[in-house]
Amino acid sequence: MSSPNIIARKAHSDGHTCLAFSADGTHAFTGGSDCAVRIWKVAEGAEQEPGNATDAEQPVTTLAASDDYWLSGSEDGYVRRYIKNKDEHHGDVTEEAALCVRCIALDEHRTRLAVSSDNTSVKVINMENTLKLTTLHGHRHNVRKASWRPKSSILSTCASDGEIIFWDLSGEEPMILHTIDGMIPSVTDPSSPEFLHDCSAVWHPSGEQFFIISKTHDVVCISGKDWAQLGKFVDKEVTGTTTALAVSPNGAYLATACQSTVFIWTTDKRQVISKQSVNPGTVITQIAFSPKEHLIAWTDASGNFVRWREPVPLNLPNSVKRLSSATTSTTKSKSDAPQGVDLFGESNGLSLDDVEGFEDLADPTPGEGGVDFDIDDADFVIDDVGNYLEDKTSRTKDDGLVKEMVSITKAQPAFQPGATPFQGNKRFLAYNMLGVIEATRSEQEEYNLVNVDFFDKSARKSYHFNDTHKCYLACLGERGALFSNDTFVLYKPYGSWTTSQNDWTYSLSRVNTKVLGICAGGTTPSRSLKSNSDNDLMGFGNIVVATSEGHLIFLSGTGRERRILALGGEFVTMVAGDEWVMVVYRAGATTIDGSQSLCYKLYHFDDLSVRQRDELPIPKGHTLKWIGITQEGAPVIYDSAGLVHLVAKYRVPHHATWVCILDTNLLERKTGKDESYWPIGISGSTFMCLILKGRQEYPGFPRPLVQELPLRMPFNTPNEKEEEIERELLFKDLAMESLDGDELATDDILSKERAIDKEFVVLIQGACKEDNVNRAVELTKLLHNLQTFDIVAKIADFYHLVGFREKVMVLKRIREDSEDRFEAAREKRRRWNKIDTRPQRLPDVDVNGSSSRPKAFQDFGPPPAIYRPGLTRATPSVESTKYSSSVSEPPSEDTWSESLSTSTNLLSSEKRKRNDFEDVETESQIDLNSSMPPPPPKQQKANPFARKPAAEIQKNPFARKAGNKTVLQSESFFEKVDAAETTPAKSKKKSNNFTKNKEKDKAEGPRQQTLFGLFGANQNGDKKGLIKRKTGLTPPPDEPESQASDVTMADTSQIETQPDGWEETQLIDDES
Repeated sequence: MSSPNIIARKAHSDGHTCLAFSADGTHAFTGGSDCAVRIWKVAEGAEQEPGNATDAEQPVTTLAASDDYWLSGSEDGYVRRYIKNKDEHHGDVTEEAALCVRCIALDEHRTRLAVSSDNTSVKVINMENTLKLTTLHGHRHNVRKASWRPKSSILSTCASDGEIIFWDLSGEEPMILHTIDGMIPSVTDPSSPEFLHDCSAVWHPSGEQFFIISKTHDVVCISGKDWAQLGKFVDKEVTGTTTALAVSPNGAYLATACQSTVFIWTTDKRQVISKQSVNPGTVITQIAFSPKEHLIAWTDASGNFVRWREPVPLNLPNSVKRLSSATTSTTKSKSDAPQGVDLFGESNGLSLDDVEGFEDLADPTPGEGGVDFDIDDADFVIDDVGNYLEDKTSRTKDDGLVKEMVSITKAQPAFQPGATPFQGNKRFLAYNMLGVIEATRSEQEEYNLVNVDFFDKSARKSYHFNDTHKCYLACLGERGALFSNDTFVLYKPYGSWTTSQNDWTYSLSRVNTKVLGICAGGTTPSRSLKSNSDNDLMGFGNIVVATSEGHLIFLSGTGRERRILALGGEFVTMVAGDEWVMVVYRAGATTIDGSQSLCYKLYHFDDLSVRQRDELPIPKGHTLKWIGITQEGAPVIYDSAGLVHLVAKYRVPHHATWVCILDTNLLERKTGKDESYWPIGISGSTFMCLILKGRQEYPGFPRPLVQELPLRMPFNTPNEKEEEIERELLFKDLAMESLDGDELATDDILSKERAIDKEFVVLIQGACKEDNVNRAVELTKLLHNLQTFDIVAKIADFYHLVGFREKVMVLKRIREDSEDRFEAAREKRRRWNKIDTRPQRLPDVDVNGSSSRPKAFQDFGPPPAIYRPGLTRATPSVESTKYSSSVSEPPSEDTWSESLSTSTNLLSSEKRKRNDFEDVETESQIDLNSSMPPPPPKQQKANPFARKPAAEIQKNPFARKAGNKTVLQSESFFEKVDAAETTPAKSKKKSNNFTKNKEKDKAEGPRQQTLFGLFGANQNGDKKGLIKRKTGLTPPPDEPESQASDVTMADTSQIETQPDGWEETQLIDDES
């Protein structure tokens, strides 16, 4: 970026370069592979013509400066001295016998010079008398760098094998004070690019701590007292290899060079406050602060010399201003400066602790990121130091507009789980529990060599092929491997490596649309997939492709396009199981407080419905690193904060919850180590991952070994047994939820329950020992097997807890009487998967928006009829007995009405004579049956409640009642019996329903009569009152009649058919 504060100039040819400032800061010296040293005036710009010192015969490798001279070291083995700020050679300090000089370092008083070369020893030369020197022996490999501790006589030397030795040179003989091994990278090849990186111990001006670049390419702060690690300089924007370091003269800032970018950190908070990149793609080899001016300079491998003026934001003290250790009061007025502080003096004594708001310059999460200060941006405005200055003009431009800085969280881009970028010419396309997909770029870059390697060689066959499409996305599924580039998708089902008959491709046809993510799901096979078989009916699984247009394309395992669904957000990543696919997306924008605002949806493959949707539990300031599935099939995620979350109850629609099952920051193996983890999967209670050292973000080559870490939920309780039980219960519930069909349980689930019950018994015993009965009862309720209740009862007896034993037995009886828990769980799973019924159609609404219901106070019609079931017309029914007729259905109401009306007309028109009651009844039945369905068959035995024929012949069952005449009952039961015995034979066939309980009726008096109770008969059994229809006679008034029981409408269908010759009679009122 172009800026007036940046001065860049080509100084040397390509290769290693070095840099040093003069003691007064007026000049800068640069050396390079062109065997020359350039002398620059710091105050002048890029157009100046520097001085040249060309005495070296080989490339210049190191520079140093004092108050009255400056030094250079080169690969020819000479250390040369020059006159102050000039290119005049003043002689050689030492010669290393044709060994390359790697570093020269002057102490704080400029009296001693340390010289390291391609040798295991280090020379310490007295600059007042160069013949007096001390040789330090102790390294096993060549020494690359050397540096002095301020305000002391301690020298630190760094060898090519990664060993750092601290020498105490205060006495007559040098003494090794301390040794640190394995902290810095081990680079023994001088031709390697990393050999030229800075590996020295850069001391803080106070001498209490120093900074080094570790072998994991991050900057580490180490104490100079106890040699303990104090912290790391970590920021989410600083990625790559750190190649150079420098500390400001006042010790407030640290400059680091990462590839071609320079980052300025605060040494106390370890936060990035500014950065600058001038020549992208180049590697910075050395960086330094000016000792007297607020300026920083560096050289790179392209031979460029760059100066950056005012690298620190204006609201902070500059790099040369001395900071006092005293702190001011924490309660400062925003409008007034602290008393006793000269705001505009050269030595105001301000420290970083005095600057209010200094902690808020970085991202909300300390150590995870910083705010980029772009000094070159004309719109950039910074706050006043410590809120002391309230001059509003310092926050405005010439146009008078106030500009504010807003920190926006960078959105996480889409990524493929298990994929890495190219490291050299190789990269990982996929890495999961099934295997690995590696891609190797060809020399001509015409194609990629793709190698698919499986962990289980017996189940699937490894293979490789040349990928001319250069696919950069891949996924290893249960049924096949999926590959893709921007617009092309290739699916290779397992078992078809030798033949491509099952392979298929899919291409995006829309312009400016590309593939962002792919995944392949399918059921876990029960046999080897090395060859195809017609016995496998599970198919080739399911394919999902995410596009840049926000669409999800669902394909079958054979390439059939099923559906295109709209995601409704910005795609991030996804993973597929055997029956679902989990898609992570960003529904909106990121928030200012560092949240990524990531959500997920769980689509079911069968009906493509959304079974779950929720937000991802990623802490603010962190990103999603990995997504996968467990051995039980549950979705799981891993974020940059080191937390592993699992989706519980994912098979219950819209009931899923996030459970934190591991915090990698609490692992015992991480104590005292700087490492991170690359997840692969979760198998049972084991976290499968690759170990990444330091700031390493991706696994490299050769392929590292898979490590197994135990899962442990981050409980705050010190009782590890309780955490173990809850974790086992969680995975047992997941196994129960994954059961299908009529399965009640599996052997694995039963064994888990027995193991959990054993752990419960141990906890119950501990609770009984502590006399904590309530806790013991609570744990007893969680037992699974009934036999365990008896064991708990024995524990209660042992501790003489009679009340607890009674409660245990009550709980056991309740468990025995309750529904089987496995069957209850199965019914619950069936309810989960039950499809809702179709909703009923609601009444239509007219165009004007009004319904068919009239408005209030506008309905002038009659009120609607009220339905009263009790007043409806009775419908006769035929009782189904063994005497019922063979008619399949009872006659309808219309049939009965028509039949009755027809029989009535016949009775009123006929004038035939009838001799007795039987003739009347027979003829009436014949007339009725002519228009009615066939009657039921004759009864085989007489009705015990029927009247005797002798009495019945005196009455007509259909006769009208004569006025309000009282109907008398017969006086003697025996007279009825005698009348029945004297009745002719044809009348004995008639059943009588009126002879039951005669004595009871006589005692109780007259009863309410029905239609058949109107049949009158005199006591003597004479045929009085029974006349032909046309006579119109009625029985005498004192003639009694009785009825034994009521006859319903249904009983009319069971009246016997009378013999031929039976005539109908009718009771005639006396008045007629």
